[in-house]
Amino acid sequence: MSVNEALYNFDLIKFYLNYLNLIADIQLPDGSISDTVPVTFGGYPADPNWGTALPTITWQLYRHYNDIEILRDHYSNIRAYVESLRAGYNKTGLAKLAYHYGDWVPPPPQPMTNVYLIASYGFLHDVSLLINMSQILGYTNDTQSYTIFYQKLAEEFHRVFFTPTAGYYADGMQAAQILALALPNVVPTNVRDTVFKHLIQDINDKGNHVSTGIVSTAAIFPLLSDNGQHDLAVELVSSITYPSFGYMFNNPYENATTMWELWDAPMEGPGMDSRNHHMFGSIGGWFYSHLAGINFQSDLIIIRPRMLTENKKHLLTKIDCQLNTLYGLVHVSYTRDEHYTLPNSILLRVSIPSNAQAQIIFEPLFPGARCVLLIENNNIIWSIDNKENNVCHDSNTGLITLEIGSGDYEYQAFWK
Repeated sequence: MSVNEALYNFDLIKFYLNYLNLIADIQLPDGSISDTVPVTFGGYPADPNWGTALPTITWQLYRHYNDIEILRDHYSNIRAYVESLRAGYNKTGLAKLAYHYGDWVPPPPQPMTNVYLIASYGFLHDVSLLINMSQILGYTNDTQSYTIFYQKLAEEFHRVFFTPTAGYYADGMQAAQILALALPNVVPTNVRDTVFKHLIQDINDKGNHVSTGIVSTAAIFPLLSDNGQHDLAVELVSSITYPSFGYMFNNPYENATTMWELWDAPMEGPGMDSRNHHMFGSIGGWFYSHLAGINFQSDLIIIRPRMLTENKKHLLTKIDCQLNTLYGLVHVSYTRDEHYTLPNSILLRVSIPSNAQAQIIFEPLFPGARCVLLIENNNIIWSIDNKENNVCHDSNTGLITLEIGSGDYEYQAFWK
C-alpha cells in the first residue's frame, strides 16, 4: 500500500526487485504466497490485500522506471498468484472469500466494514493489474480471458455487496463505498452518483473525517481528487482533529515525528502500536500524484495541476514540488493566487529534464468553466477562437492537453 509513496521519495528499485525475488522464493507450487515475507507472521494463503504486494510492487516499479522487463520477469509469478486466489474463489465465491485482516485498523470506535468485500477488492484489484500487464506484454490470450473473468467478478461484486434499497455497498461505511468506486467497472453508471454522494455525506456527517483502515485510506484520496472532490481531499489531509494525519503530530498526548501505526496510538497499549510505521504512508503518493500533479505513463511525464474551488482556495494557495525521476529533476509549481496571476486563471511553471517528454493537462478552473486563452512563455499558443498549435481541447470534459519536450515553461490558462 505504500510502495507508490516510497518510489516517489526514494530510488528503491534494487530494494524492491530483491523483495520480489524473496516473494518468488516462498511461493508455493499452487501459486499462493504468505502474509509476510520471509514468513514470520500470518501464513498461507495470504490475505488478498497483503498478497497484493507481488502484483502491486511489480506494477509500480514499471510505472516509475518504465522498464517492461520488470513486468516480463515477474508475470508468471503474478499469474500463478492470481490463479491461487481464483482457486479459493471457486470454492466460496466473493460472498465468503478468504481473508485474514480486512480493512486493517480503522479508527476506534469505528468498526471494520464487511471483511469479504475488502478481500474481494484485493482480488479484483490484482486481476485488473494482471490484465494491464498482459496488454503491455502482448499476451493477447491472457488479456481476453482475464478481461472476461474480471467482468464476471465485477458483476458478482455488485450483486453480492450492493444494497439496492439503501443505495450503498455493504453496511454503508466509508470503506465499502471507497473500494467499490475505486475498482474499474464495478459500480454501474446508474447508481454511481448515489454511492458517491452517500460516501461524501458520511464524511461530512463525521465532521469531515475518514473512518478508514489502511486499505481504503490508500484509495480514498485519489478517488476524491479524481471525482470532483479535490477540495474535500485537501480538507481531510489538513485536519488536525481525531482521526486524521494532523492529529498524529498535533494532540495533547504526544506529537509524532513519524507516521503512527494506529490512528489512536496514545490510547492503545504497548502491543501492536508502532510510532514509526509505513502502513498509512500511502498518503505520500497522493501528495505527488494529485497535489503536485506528477504522474508517469509509459515514457511520458504527466503534469496535471488541480486547483481548489474559489471558496476553498485559501486552504492551498500554491504548490511547489521538485522530484528526482528516472529522467532527471522535474520541477512543478502552480498557483491561482491573485498576487501572482489574474482572476480566473492559473499560473503553472514546469521544468522537464533533457531527453524527456511530458504531457500537460489543465482541468477546468471551476465547474462548467471553459478555457478561453492559453499562454506559453508569454506567447499565446491557443485561444477559443484559434484552436491550433497542437493543443487538444476536449469540449465534453473541458480538459486542455498539450505535449512538450525538455525545457523550462511558464503557462497561464484563463477560464470563464
